[in-house]
Amino acid sequence: MNKKALISVSLAAGMLLGMGAAPAISRIESRQGLTAVAATATTTDGWTISYDDTHCEITGCTSDVRGAVSMPAEVDVNGTKLPVTKLTNSFYYSGSKRDFITSLTIPASITTIESSVFWQMKNVESVDVQAKIMILPSSMFSSCTNLEKVTLPDGLMEIGQNAFYGCLRLKEVRLPDTVKTLGSSVFQNCESLEKVNIPGGVAVIPESAFKGCSNLKSVAIGEGVMSLSYYAFQDCKMLEELVFPKSMTKVTSPLMFSGCNNLKSLTFENPECEISYIEGTEEKPLTIYGYEGSTAQKYCEENGERKHVVFKSIGEKPAPEPVQDNGLFCDANGDGEIDSADAQLVLTYYVEKMSGNEPSWYAITKNPKAPDAP
Repeated sequence: MNKKALISVSLAAGMLLGMGAAPAISRIESRQGLTAVAATATTTDGWTISYDDTHCEITGCTSDVRGAVSMPAEVDVNGTKLPVTKLTNSFYYSGSKRDFITSLTIPASITTIESSVFWQMKNVESVDVQAKIMILPSSMFSSCTNLEKVTLPDGLMEIGQNAFYGCLRLKEVRLPDTVKTLGSSVFQNCESLEKVNIPGGVAVIPESAFKGCSNLKSVAIGEGVMSLSYYAFQDCKMLEELVFPKSMTKVTSPLMFSGCNNLKSLTFENPECEISYIEGTEEKPLTIYGYEGSTAQKYCEENGERKHVVFKSIGEKPAPEPVQDNGLFCDANGDGEIDSADAQLVLTYYVEKMSGNEPSWYAITKNPKAPDAP
């Protein structure tokens, strides 16, 4: 992250504790359905429901829920139709009653899902998440050993740790472009996973993210990803190549690729990327592609014989791109100063984004250099 971005993020974070941040957070919580429900319960069509005067929560199911099913989007309670807005982790305690479900649709009415709700569901094979959620919680699908397909909603911003841990039959997942955060071990031990995309909004590929994905062959790393962590691709035995985009600033964590016995090449599009802990074997040297005069070339020249890495040029080192300051990361209002007013504008913009709106940067900041300025 560049200095401007750090300044902006720091200012915005500070603003969360003052200058109207509480109402902003309240708006996000309201959209996520983070409000308490009175403990009034009923069962309808095999679904266990808690409800109050305004909405319902799904807390479990009975063995009457079987095969390919959809969770209800609304429930008739005493003649009043109430929306179903939440799936609580009490659903996990339905235990073996969940095991009659083979395919599941989660409706768009749901705005909050708690952690571990489907953990160890033995027979579910596909899940269509239509829920309007920003966070896919931790361990949501952990150890769903027969899960083969998951459809995730646009607008999703975070996928929690262990979310798909041990989904042995999961072959492919398309992560929405809106995803900004992946939790540690998010796809660890997904032995059948063959293909995955990592959106550019994900700054860091987390620890053990794809560890043990022994059939992973294709990884698309989006422009914007900056680094990867310990064990990120450990024991990905079928992985042959990776291309790191211009945004990648460091590939330095130990054991990133240990056990990747078929890894043949790494390509670095950033000529200044910091590189360490990369090596091949005497039997299978690792080819590192990069620009002339790049850190990739320097790394190979200094470590080639010892670490069995070979450099191949992809051309002359490009000239640095000019920095364009349109106020997105520092001087939000374009007045020539970076101060609390800029932080407030940044916060306002991203609260609107997190609330599901499509705000105009120019309309909020009045910065004449804004990308959407007239």
